[in-house]
Amino acid sequence: MKRIFLIFSFFILIFNNHLTAQSRGEGVFLSANDFKNGKISYRHNKTDTKYKFHLNSISFRSPLKIVTRDTVVKLDKDSIFGYLDKNNICYRYCNKSVYKILNPSGKILLYSNTTIEGWPKNMHRITHYFFSVNASSPVYLLSKGNLRTVLADETYFQILLDVYFPFEKDLSTYDDINKRYLIERIYELSEQTICKMNHN
Repeated sequence: MKRIFLIFSFFILIFNNHLTAQSRGEGVFLSANDFKNGKISYRHNKTDTKYKFHLNSISFRSPLKIVTRDTVVKLDKDSIFGYLDKNNICYRYCNKSVYKILNPSGKILLYSNTTIEGWPKNMHRITHYFFSVNASSPVYLLSKGNLRTVLADETYFQILLDVYFPFEKDLSTYDDINKRYLIERIYELSEQTICKMNHN
């Protein structure tokens, strides 16, 4: 009987942890600071059965709309930072486009944007990668040229850039062992190296 109780308790714990992991729900980051601080506005209240989160993704001009039990809120996409979807994935609005944030807690932010290209008979999806120095800075195409320009003062990073990324396509390499993008690790490595050099 005790064993059955322990097994039952274990499954209750797992279930509760799953609910907690999913509890953030959909919502909006009104500003870059809100994104940095994890502040979510108009968050989905699970008890509100009327809640609807309309991205209106076909056109950037169409506002993001949140319907709750009591109100209907419309937000211009160019007036907010971005949003969190029901799968807890963060997105940013910038340059009249929406970018998926690949590493929300990273020192240098990485993004992706998938488009459909080609003629009807050979249409295919292509994923483009982007970056920004932080949540408040502009979004640039992820290329060695742009990294050199935007991070021109990061001398040691410039050196590591050529060492670890001989080709442009390597910039979007994902490190399966450390579960993060390689460019992010190299950027942090360059910062740590400079910090050590300054303290010596």
